[in-house]
Amino acid sequence: MGLGFATSSASATPTSQQLIGWGEAVYGTTASSLLVPGGNGLFAEIAHSNGTQSGGDSGFSYVWPAATQMRAYDDLVRIDPVTYTPVLLNFSNQLYTHYWSASGGYRSGVSAGATQFYDDNAHMAVALAQAYQITGNATYLARAQNTYNFVLSGEDDSPQSGGGGIYFNTDRSFKDSAATLQGARAALLLYESTGQQKYLTDATRLYTWEKNTLQQSDGLFQEKYYVTGPQAGTISTTTLVNFTGMGISDNVQFYKTTHNAAYLTEAERIANRSITRFFNITTGAIQDEGFWSFELVTALDDLYEQDKNVKWLQATQTAMQWLRDNGQDPNGHYATLWGRGGNISGSRLIYWDDNDQVGPMVAYLDTGLTQVPEPTGLVVGFAGLAITLLRRSRRK
Repeated sequence: MGLGFATSSASATPTSQQLIGWGEAVYGTTASSLLVPGGNGLFAEIAHSNGTQSGGDSGFSYVWPAATQMRAYDDLVRIDPVTYTPVLLNFSNQLYTHYWSASGGYRSGVSAGATQFYDDNAHMAVALAQAYQITGNATYLARAQNTYNFVLSGEDDSPQSGGGGIYFNTDRSFKDSAATLQGARAALLLYESTGQQKYLTDATRLYTWEKNTLQQSDGLFQEKYYVTGPQAGTISTTTLVNFTGMGISDNVQFYKTTHNAAYLTEAERIANRSITRFFNITTGAIQDEGFWSFELVTALDDLYEQDKNVKWLQATQTAMQWLRDNGQDPNGHYATLWGRGGNISGSRLIYWDDNDQVGPMVAYLDTGLTQVPEPTGLVVGFAGLAITLLRRSRRK
């Protein structure tokens, strides 16, 4: 069943090889401008067209884009393990050396006093858990478990704080959907890797609180539950694309773990709402910030691999084609907004943020790696366009 996106006759649905090539190209342009000279593989926050770098903490990016970069390296290892296995390990080692706090958890920056965010650490726990599943290197598993333990230290089930959920950061002013949903996902990945029941118990508890507290009737998730201040005891009125992606991913992972079809049904319900909420029905573009939108892309890719409903893959492929055609400047750099930012292909950015490059990087690579049926020579039509589906392996 098609989604009904109107597409340009000049655009064809991208192949797996094209998508992977686009992701590798983003990595190349990012590395050439944002790798810190003498930084042992770490990145800066902002690059300028005059060749200088700025922003971040002490010349280095914040840990949030670094966690997304690690997910890109996870994908690159799957594509070219000989080249990228040592790069991934070095990157993880450098992050641990520069961002890990002696008291536990990754700091937001390299400075000793940098704030610690539970959602940053949840993102990192997911990247590390995936790295372990891809490589089998126990270093990643140990780091994922330690990082997850810090994330879980941000959970508070006291009635006066809302009875559950994970705080945004260590100031503990509100509970956060990203920390809670991504924390549940990390727990599920750890359960998948270790078989330890505590992780499944944690994931179930965290997701149940999120569902009961911050999920709307249409399946989307509100951003926060206020614990302190004048809004204490209330929830926000903001639904973001990344929470939607995480909610889909959690339900897909629950389904893979428990084989309970109710989780797959819920993932599909949220995904259907995501199409009407976050996609431009005319162009097929995802409208929102790339540093959040990639979570929805990877979630729909994961969902397709479970239910084989071609509309999820059609949605991500169409969005990626639009992004490649319209969302990069002539030098291959990306701005913050995707579809809502309009066509920037004719304008050269004077600066670009690391966080805006890693989102497209992961989205392209993940969609290109999405496992599709074995090639049979059959050409399948998507919204009037034809592609030959090629198989690529995904996460275990």
